[in-house]
Order: sequence, then structure tokens, then C-alpha cells
Amino acid sequence: MQSDAEKLEGLPVAPFMDREKVTKPSAQVGFIKFVLIPLYEALASMFDEIRDPILAPVVRALEYYSDMNKKMEQDKEAVKLKQDGRRISSTIDPKVEPKRISVSRKTSEVRSPDDLSSSS
Repeated sequence: MQSDAEKLEGLPVAPFMDREKVTKPSAQVGFIKFVLIPLYEALASMFDEIRDPILAPVVRALEYYSDMNKKMEQDKEAVKLKQDGRRISSTIDPKVEPKRISVSRKTSEVRSPDDLSSSS
């Protein structure tokens, strides 16, 4: 792809061409919002009888791709949260029992079981 070649050459990549950042639904939403709808509205302003036949399908497509884009973003966030949860849980060793501590009410001194066994 063009963006891959540009990256290899160290050239700037057009935002809408970067496949690591752009999805088909997000590209479609942008194209429909900023190209098709303004174009078709301009045509409809000159020819009122074609307004519904040309605008209605484009508006439906915008809704479709907007919903798809939202779903993809939610799925991506869910995967990220799941991966973050794995990273957190992987740092906890289930075989290691947490240390118990005791607090002296008289001095508010915190002591671990190791401290208690060595002082006896």
C-alpha cells in the first residue's frame, strides 16, 4: 500500500491512508459526511425532485457505517481492557499467599509474622 511505502521512506502519511489508524467504517463515515452529503445537497438544491431518491440512501449508509464504526471502537476498547486485565492479573502469583500483618493497639506498630516469630 501507498502508506506502507511512505512509512518505509520516512515520509509523512496522509491520515486517511494509514491502515493502522483508519478502518473502512471510519473512512466511509468521513467520505459520506464531507463529500457525498454536501455534493448531493447541492444537487438537490437545484433539482428538488431528486432530493429523496439520492439523499435517503446516503443517509442510511451514513447511519450504517456510523453504527459499524461505533461497534468496532467498542470491540477494540473491550479487547484493550481484557488485555490490561491480563497484564494486571499476570503480575499476581496465585501460589504465593499474601503476608498477614498485625497491628499493636498500644503502639500502632505494624508487624509481619516474620517479625513476631523472631521476637519470641
